[in-house]
Order: sequence, then C-alpha cells, then structure tokens
Amino acid sequence: MRVIAGKYGSRNIETLKGMTTRPTSDKVRAAIFSKIGPYFNDETFLDVFGGSGAMSLEALSRGMKRVTILEKDIRASKMIQKNIDAFNENENCQLIKGDSLKILEQLPQTFDYIFIDPPYAYEHTETIIKMIIDNQIVEESGLIIVETDLRYDLPEKISGFGCVNLKKYSKTVVRYYEKG
Repeated sequence: MRVIAGKYGSRNIETLKGMTTRPTSDKVRAAIFSKIGPYFNDETFLDVFGGSGAMSLEALSRGMKRVTILEKDIRASKMIQKNIDAFNENENCQLIKGDSLKILEQLPQTFDYIFIDPPYAYEHTETIIKMIIDNQIVEESGLIIVETDLRYDLPEKISGFGCVNLKKYSKTVVRYYEKG
C-alpha cells in the first residue's frame, strides 16, 4: 500500500498482515480524494476506524492541517504509530487508542472531513454518524464520508445530514453526507 498523491506521493505505508484490518484500496482512496479535493490548505480530518492510517496519511500528504485517528485494535494502533513516525507527522497527527463510540462521546475538536470505515460486520455505523452530528464533531459545512460493504444499508438522511453522493466499487460503497 502507498500514498497516492501530494508531498508523500508513492511512499509506502506499512499494513498489518492478516484479516484484522481491511485497508481502503488505492482505487477507492484515490476516488474519495478526487471527489473531495484533491488538495487542501487548513482543513482538518478525522479517521474514525484508523486501520493502517492510510486515509489519514493521504489526507496529510494532500495538505490537511490536522488529522486525528481513532483505533481500538492494539496491533493496528502500533502500526499506525509506526507509520506516523516514519512520515515524521507526530505534530500534525493525533492517534487516540480506544473504542470509537466512547471517544466520540467526549471528543472536543471539530473536523471538516470525517471518514468512517468500520469493520464490515460492525453494527453501529449509523449510531457513530448520529453521534458525530449530534455532538457537533463535524463542522457546519463539513462532510462525512462512509465506506461500507455493499450489503450494508444506511438511510438517506441522518440527523439533518443527507447522502449527497453514493459510489459503488465492486463490494464497497462510499457515501457522502452533508448538512441539508
């Protein structure tokens, strides 16, 4: 796996071996950043299920000012930290270890872009989205990007945010929610 574009373009990202995490493919990552960017200045990014940290490193590479990564899995957290260290991004990237639901209950920051890519069997994706909106973790003009398995259905509207775009990539669906 590698960073696709920006100041770290083509640099490798280490990932865990096995099935603990399911990193967003290069194709899907490129499509997401093509849709929302492709480059940024002072925006902020929250990666709710960090996995390898690839989405966050891509965001930093493309100019996001600050990135926060939430990850529960201990092995994945260690891999993310290793990648953050390798890219020398400790000042701009915060890794918070623990359960996303518990962290989101007390997260004080707000973000321009929030990326949610839960494990495919995860049953609380809609709850996570509602919590982000209701706790005003997403900026007023912010965007929530949700990557799920093709079989996982989400409503068109959640807490005043509507799905403004839906793209299918093989067995993956990416939904974009914004206010209105």
